[in-house]
Amino acid sequence: MDRVERSYERQHENQSNYSSVEFATALLVTGTCHASGGPAVFSYVRDPPTMNRSHLATLIALVAHVSLSTGCFALHSRIEGTNFAAEDAPFIADSAPQIESNAALPEQAGLIHRVVLVGDAGVPMDSEPVLESLGRWADVYPDMTTVLFLGDNVYPAGIEEDAVAEGEEILRKQVDATNATRIFIPGNHDWGHKGDDRLLRQQAYLDGRQIEFIPRDGCPGPALRTLVPPTAGLTRGIRTIVFDIDPWYFNKDEVSDCPGNTTPEALAAELDELLAANRDQWLFVGAHHPLRTGGPHGGFSRGAVADFITGAIFLIFGTLQDTYEDGYREIMTPIEASLAANPPAFYVAGHDHNLQILEGGDHAGYQVVSGAGATKRVRGGHVTNIEGSLFAHGHAGFVVVDIVRSGDGERALVHVIETEQDAPVFSMDGGSR
Repeated sequence: MDRVERSYERQHENQSNYSSVEFATALLVTGTCHASGGPAVFSYVRDPPTMNRSHLATLIALVAHVSLSTGCFALHSRIEGTNFAAEDAPFIADSAPQIESNAALPEQAGLIHRVVLVGDAGVPMDSEPVLESLGRWADVYPDMTTVLFLGDNVYPAGIEEDAVAEGEEILRKQVDATNATRIFIPGNHDWGHKGDDRLLRQQAYLDGRQIEFIPRDGCPGPALRTLVPPTAGLTRGIRTIVFDIDPWYFNKDEVSDCPGNTTPEALAAELDELLAANRDQWLFVGAHHPLRTGGPHGGFSRGAVADFITGAIFLIFGTLQDTYEDGYREIMTPIEASLAANPPAFYVAGHDHNLQILEGGDHAGYQVVSGAGATKRVRGGHVTNIEGSLFAHGHAGFVVVDIVRSGDGERALVHVIETEQDAPVFSMDGGSR
């Protein structure tokens, strides 16, 4: 019998001697986290006592214990570090291959293609600063630019049946922000809940606007698109491969209807083939979910109040889709193995509401987390530097990758664009191919 159960039994035997407040306090202070770091299990929840003082005491005790247990969850897998919030200066690693931002912006003659990476833009304000800035950057050369919207395109839960007009208006603001090529991929908030109805409404709207939404039909993918084909004047093409892991969270029973890739292992096998076939290309592999992050989805604190709330969500739904969760790792491990076999130039994602550039490790040249597309979602944003971090900031904005001509080949220039800034706040050399 553990300490919580013994303490509870003593309290239960003598509860007639407690006032309501004293009883609640006694229960609170005897709570403990399991050694594994997960939420504690309290015997009074399994076998609730019969209160002879006040039902209010039981309610207070329950709330107190849920708060404590969610706090224990919040401590599990937490990343310790400095929070580089919007009002603070960003983290920039000494090892980052920085270049002068103004000098890094290419003239049209030197630009091959611009890829704009923006995620979690699904709750725009009436005049959303991120979308306004995105339009300025994407529409300089709209015929030479692709904008990847990295999921969570409609908050809070996709396009709901009784709120279609509102959901479509959220999408319209994003679509109308630029005349460049636009590609949308799904995120967990686009699914909303079990089933794919909300996701398919988003797909139908974007189809009507002749905007790509991939992977299709609530399936995992992967989906390959060519942004720039190899030509006589271009040694390598520019392509993107995208996939979605949310079917295994929200629509597991229906994944079997998707062609081929009904398990993470099957998805990884096809991804492996696509990566091998395009290993010499400028390749952007994209998903809503990051491989690594120094933000809350990687275990960094959201702040005490938010940690309690998200801990409660975990207790109710069993997942926050955080990178350290067992279910997340089970899905991503075979995918990571495919990436390691043939690393792309960039792995790009959203999910965390901040801006990060990381060394790619075994899985890519560089990893990008760009989930700061909606100012409302970034306020109070939390992010710290982790191993391999080159840039980290909890500020609204997006990331731009310019593929430019360089000698006999091409080179990538990476820029972090934040609202209220005309020039990039960070630019670096992303390497050559």
